[in-house]
Amino acid sequence: MFFSKFFRKTAKKKLGLALGSGGAKGMAHIGALKAFEENGIEFDVVAGASIGSIVGAFYANAYRADEILHLLETVNFKEITNMFMVKMDTVGLEDVINRYIGDLSFDELKKPFACTATDYRTGEEVDLKSGSVAKALCASSSYPPFFKPVNLDGRLLVDGAFSNAVPADLVREMGANYVVGIDLSAIKKEKKSFIGEWLTKMPFEYGNTSEKGYRDSDIMLKPPLSQYSAASFAGLHEMYEIGYETALREIPTIRAGIDALYENKKNKGKSNGKNKEKK
Repeated sequence: MFFSKFFRKTAKKKLGLALGSGGAKGMAHIGALKAFEENGIEFDVVAGASIGSIVGAFYANAYRADEILHLLETVNFKEITNMFMVKMDTVGLEDVINRYIGDLSFDELKKPFACTATDYRTGEEVDLKSGSVAKALCASSSYPPFFKPVNLDGRLLVDGAFSNAVPADLVREMGANYVVGIDLSAIKKEKKSFIGEWLTKMPFEYGNTSEKGYRDSDIMLKPPLSQYSAASFAGLHEMYEIGYETALREIPTIRAGIDALYENKKNKGKSNGKNKEKK
């Protein structure tokens, strides 16, 4: 006990990752993960909204960036888009998730994970942290008008982007000391398109749903994806590279932030020691 006071190891800090919504632009998330992997940065907890929830769940189950990329490369997006427009449900998506990630519950994932969805009737944020992972991801990704709301425990849920597009606050709640957020794009009310017109008929109001992300992230990565849309499936590899390069540029800043956490802890320990000596 006496020697432990002098040789106690510095407690490991938890790194958190918050992955934002954005449909096909989620390829940038995978590029960012690749950059983190190459530089030895591993996150302990992760949360996501919409496509961010899907990428985040695979990451939380120990999939590497190359594996997630390969999975998406095998998907026939044209076929899926047609299926969405005809059936307007998430059954196909749930099947894909179960096939590759397994019929798992949250507590069976290898890392702590959470995702956001939105109550279709009220616009209230619904945080999903337990139960079926596949079902939760479907709810978090159910973007009207392509998907009908998902009935989960008696609540009709739609895309998490409508209430918390970059859930850095969830990552904080899971114990992260340093949080990296990735904002692919906040939802905008586009009134000149079919989808924009449809969204004006939603039963709830929504505004800038990325605010929590900026408030609770230590650093927010913003891949320049303005030329792409949530349905830009033809530009998947370009968006992957943009995400990779964006994360790569911020690696020194992220490392400095992580180092500062441990330095502060060390300085606090020294300060406490001095105070004890004075007593």
